[in-house]
Amino acid sequence: MNRFLIPSLLSVLLLLPFALPASASESSCYGYLTGMVRSSDFPFRYVDKDKVNLLIDEDDGEKVRAQLFFDTDGTGTIGWVKYTPATRVLLNTSAELDEPMALSFDAKLADGYAKCVARQPRSAKCHQRMCT
Repeated sequence: MNRFLIPSLLSVLLLLPFALPASASESSCYGYLTGMVRSSDFPFRYVDKDKVNLLIDEDDGEKVRAQLFFDTDGTGTIGWVKYTPATRVLLNTSAELDEPMALSFDAKLADGYAKCVARQPRSAKCHQRMCT
């Protein structure tokens, strides 16, 4: 085998876990929600969308409400969203809006979320979970 091929192959294998979406976590499906928000047309004014994380406020199986935030010395809150899995509707529910606004997002992530949730036992769900 070529001596340059082995180091290249090892580099790819070492970086592979970082190339997978956050949704690849076996313990949580919330990474898919994070991906939906990051791929959406949410108005990311103060921070790059790739630095936005979610803090799940509510997940009752019918809807998921989450706070959008980023790491900072201050609050870092940039808004809120609500996702309804049954209808696959993601809404911007931020306080400054008179009415929630529907967001467009990568539908493949909604498919992944639905499949992931279907595989997880109900006891695996949690509340107040931070998603990165």
